[in-house]
Amino acid sequence: MLREIEMAKREYRRFTVEQKQEVLRMSVQPGVSVSEVCRKFGVAPSVFYSWRAVAQKGSAVALKQEGRRGNGATAGSEEARRQAELTRLRAVIAEITAENLELKKKI
Repeated sequence: MLREIEMAKREYRRFTVEQKQEVLRMSVQPGVSVSEVCRKFGVAPSVFYSWRAVAQKGSAVALKQEGRRGNGATAGSEEARRQAELTRLRAVIAEITAENLELKKKI
């Protein structure tokens, strides 16, 4: 019964992309630990690490696309635009999936 009351009182926050980027930027500052940043922003460490994994995957995809542009693919081509949109959507799905898993763990 008490656990149900605690769960009902808990508020779930949605962080914007800019807020998530700020949390990730602060964590790489010299002398700052991940736990300090998580406490400051009220983020569970597991959520932080899932954000970081998604950000790193997105960076890798962006680097791969940058390499393709140098091989003759035009940035304005329809195929390049579609591929960029597909990559963006996959990153959004990965982020939502990670958030969903974190919420399920809390239940």
